[in-house]
Amino acid sequence: MSHPLDRLTRVIFGLASLAVIGVSAAHAADYQPVHCATRAAYIGSPLHTPFGFKTIAPVPNKALSAETRRHLDSAYQRAQAFTAASAITAAVAIPGKGLWQRTSTPTNAPRLFWASAGKTFTAVVILQLAQEGKLSLDDPVSRWLLGVPNGDVATIRDLLAHTAGLFSANEDIKARADPRYRDPATTLAIARRHGALFCPGKNWRYSNTGYDLLGEIVRKVDHRSIDAAITARIITPLGLTSMRALAPGGGAIGVSPLVTAREKPIDPSWAGAAGPIVSDAADMARFWAALLGGRLLPKHTVREMAKTLYPMFDPGTYYGLGIMVFDVTDGPRSIRWIGHAGGTPGASAIVAFSPADKAIVAVALTGDSSAVPAANMLLKVLSEPHSLAE
Repeated sequence: MSHPLDRLTRVIFGLASLAVIGVSAAHAADYQPVHCATRAAYIGSPLHTPFGFKTIAPVPNKALSAETRRHLDSAYQRAQAFTAASAITAAVAIPGKGLWQRTSTPTNAPRLFWASAGKTFTAVVILQLAQEGKLSLDDPVSRWLLGVPNGDVATIRDLLAHTAGLFSANEDIKARADPRYRDPATTLAIARRHGALFCPGKNWRYSNTGYDLLGEIVRKVDHRSIDAAITARIITPLGLTSMRALAPGGGAIGVSPLVTAREKPIDPSWAGAAGPIVSDAADMARFWAALLGGRLLPKHTVREMAKTLYPMFDPGTYYGLGIMVFDVTDGPRSIRWIGHAGGTPGASAIVAFSPADKAIVAVALTGDSSAVPAANMLLKVLSEPHSLAE
């Protein structure tokens, strides 16, 4: 029997599974590298309208009502059974109300890998540096890094939005056959060997290598590694005690190991600036509450992150500046979320704010299942008659 969330799961988990080390439908042999002297007009599928939302209130450090917690606990147990996850963490945060959380992991590995959901952290650091006047999103990439295909034309904004036309090194056949950590210089060399897929601005294509380069720009501008910058600028000020930003290639001690029957899983630290975060779900939800509440960036900058939204791999998914918008249906229910998904063989994650539910949901798990159905199960609890969350 088909699960009622099959389409939603296919849409979001399908793209999330590409987010760290997977491959997409196109390969290097499918295109001729392009050299561009100027930007090109966008010719891709229609953009989504800007995602409008009001600044959200902080999430107080208190529990939701006993009745709501009981039903969320029940949904969590169903999610555990449905996903058969070897480790899972979940949270629902209601701005102005409180937070519910549950985590089931090995005792020596209490943090889970959020894969490409960590890209938002890299984006926030870049946007903070822009706010401080230390760089501009319209700077050509070549101002900070040499040797990037079309680097005189592509901008930092293009790297954030995946519109630079940059080949993603994890799609290289030889790199996939030899999974290991590759530093940004090596991934750039792979991207340079393949060449650009299109002129900057002409289209959209996911590139982990683009976020690798953003991490290197942070190193040059902020004079510290991406993990140190995230820690100093986000994790420490917000008091996120379960959260860590992994040093690229530095290992993942204390992180629940990825579990998959598909292929050899990666070490989470290999993702670098393209996915540096390990945490429980509660701290991930707190981060998003702070971001959407204007505590990390000015409110107008947060709105800018969701202003220009490019169609992604599947209908109903869109990408802005380090964020994703999901606009799909679940039967008669319309789902519009702003957040970010992530995944790689052995791990899946999603964090999203649902304006309709007035809540943030965060779920990460290990295994070959998707975190998306679990997130949707939890949000549905808030709209059921018994819920006392409102």
